[in-house]
Amino acid sequence: MPIRISGLTSGLDTESIVGALVSAYSFKKEKYEKAQTKLSWKQDAWKDLNSKVYSFYTSVSNLRYSSSYVTKKASVSNSNKAKVSAGGEAINGTQTLKVNSLAKTAYITGGKLASNISSDSTLAALGIKTGTDEKATIQVKTNSGGTTKIDIESSMTVNQFISKLNEAGVQANYDSKNHRIFVSGKQSGEAGEFSLQADNALGLDALSKLGLLTDSELNSIGTTSTEGADLIKKQYGAGVATASGFAEWIKYAKTYKDIINSDTATDEEKEQAENNLNLEPAARDVAKYLDDKGVDWSTLTDEQITAYGKEIYDKGEINSDSLAATRSGLVVSINAVRDAYVKLEKANAMPNETAAEQTARAAAIAEAQAEVDTALEDPTSAKWAEYIQNTFGSKNSDTDESYSKFWSQSDNLALADSVMYRIDLAQKIESGAMDLTKVNTGTKVDGTDAEIVLNGVTYTSSTNSITVNGLTVEALGETAEDEVLSVTVSNDTDALYDKIKDFLSQYNSLMNEMQKLYNADSAKDYEPLTDDEKNEMSESEIEKWEQKIKDSLLRRDTSLSSIISTMTMSMMKTYEINGKTWSLSGTLGIHTLGSLNAEKNEGYAYHIDGDSEDSKTSGKQDKLREALADDPDAVIDFLKQLTSGLYNDLDAKMKSTSVKSVYTVYNDKEMASEYSNYSKLIKTWADRVTDMEDAYYKKFAQMESALAKLQNNSSSITSMLGG
Repeated sequence: MPIRISGLTSGLDTESIVGALVSAYSFKKEKYEKAQTKLSWKQDAWKDLNSKVYSFYTSVSNLRYSSSYVTKKASVSNSNKAKVSAGGEAINGTQTLKVNSLAKTAYITGGKLASNISSDSTLAALGIKTGTDEKATIQVKTNSGGTTKIDIESSMTVNQFISKLNEAGVQANYDSKNHRIFVSGKQSGEAGEFSLQADNALGLDALSKLGLLTDSELNSIGTTSTEGADLIKKQYGAGVATASGFAEWIKYAKTYKDIINSDTATDEEKEQAENNLNLEPAARDVAKYLDDKGVDWSTLTDEQITAYGKEIYDKGEINSDSLAATRSGLVVSINAVRDAYVKLEKANAMPNETAAEQTARAAAIAEAQAEVDTALEDPTSAKWAEYIQNTFGSKNSDTDESYSKFWSQSDNLALADSVMYRIDLAQKIESGAMDLTKVNTGTKVDGTDAEIVLNGVTYTSSTNSITVNGLTVEALGETAEDEVLSVTVSNDTDALYDKIKDFLSQYNSLMNEMQKLYNADSAKDYEPLTDDEKNEMSESEIEKWEQKIKDSLLRRDTSLSSIISTMTMSMMKTYEINGKTWSLSGTLGIHTLGSLNAEKNEGYAYHIDGDSEDSKTSGKQDKLREALADDPDAVIDFLKQLTSGLYNDLDAKMKSTSVKSVYTVYNDKEMASEYSNYSKLIKTWADRVTDMEDAYYKKFAQMESALAKLQNNSSSITSMLGG
């Protein structure tokens, strides 16, 4: 817009004059602006109402099906032991329930540390020392995240150590007030179970000084002592020796000793028996052991054989030579098993998209699995593999019971060192060379699943909530061994009553709002304000003025009248159920109050006779509850037909046409086109105002120029005349 400087010579208020001259054009522009603003408000009003109509429409859609009305309730004979709820698919009747155990989260309460230890204290302050050649190593083993090794250094702070634990798949924190480290599983039940184990002597010392060497770990070390001894006392090619294994060799030896000592056996038979006995070194050695004790083979009982088997086993020695030999054999076994699992993991990772890739992968997996099976056919390798998996390993996942990932990700020599350290530690404890009973131990609670027995079948869960065939049991306490709870499931008529009431409440809310909009007071003399008009009013006055217009936008609207009529007519329909005519008012005592008895704009709202929460109808006969108690299926059948009819009628109103979009009950397309037309008209008249203003300002500028020139000429003549 050009800069306009006028009235300098004439002294006229040019802007006011030009404004008056173009006022007719400005009035036209403002008229269309106000109409567009009003239309915009109307669009917003319809969008808000339409969203409510659509929400009701989707709710009604669900009520067309039986599943929406299937409501069940459940009760249990002892609510202190269990809380039970029933879904629609739960079976009516009485069921039996026992709560065997509750779900627990794995948890370690660390031993109390010195009062001067803070989260910023270094581990050296706890007396933990690590050297440059040997690290203090522990491992965190979780059921869900595998096994993670942690190297502990004396320069590490307590907070840094806590962070390492958290990274390893558990939840840990240091309570500086109580001076204890707390560690828990990330989820309840067996899935969240974990353990903290030492990998070497320094790691054991660190766990102890951190207060994290738990009673469970000490028991595990004790178990390692027995299992390790079983493995190391492998003798004579007889597999893994046990006390019962030696007893079997004694029985074997007795067969031949009875022949050798027999008075009736021939010399040839005795010689053959001696040869057979010498063929088996284990049998020969146990026979010599008993002979040295002067045992009478002929009177040897099974009880004595068992006792002597344990005696021989207990006398087995584990010395440095046997440990060295054991480690050598252990490494061989680990190598064989791990190499086979590495090959299996590589086969599983092969491409699997095309048919050729699938064939090649399947062949590779089969070949690798065969190598795994072959490696585990060796009794020693199989026994070591089982021990290592139980002590250090983690399954692939909750659904994959294999340990293939654990084996393929392990280091052979480090795994052998960990096994030998643990066995050596167990032997030291067993022999009394090391006493861990007086160290600062922590207390471990194992993560366990909840277990219930429902109708004779056992179910488990990582949480205390277990759902079976629509019945949800929340275990609260364990039942006694001879205690059986009764669970009763039945139809919930109260819930069905409330569902019907909720449906009517939604209908009433929508219908009352539409009635209010349709019967709104007229705002005939009110139009949207211009900026100049707003400048002359306060904020509250502007708000009231505009609200008056907005409240009346859908007054006597034909589209609104149509949707109101559709819904009211649908709700008044009758349907035949089991040969009888059903209706809301006649059969179920659900009716409107009419315009004379109802509150303003609530004449079409439905009320339930006998509803204790409705002051208008609470004193009347409750036909709905009677019908639900007498024949709930018939009530449901009627409601399905009623809501299906209402849904179909609404659906017909919400179909797309040339003037409205789908799922709308007003002419949104038509309004959008009208809004666009207003924009064009406003621009047209704005351009006309600008053009007329420019023309008038140009004429006034010419006048000013002529006046200025005349003034200059007049001044010159006056000057010449000597004025």
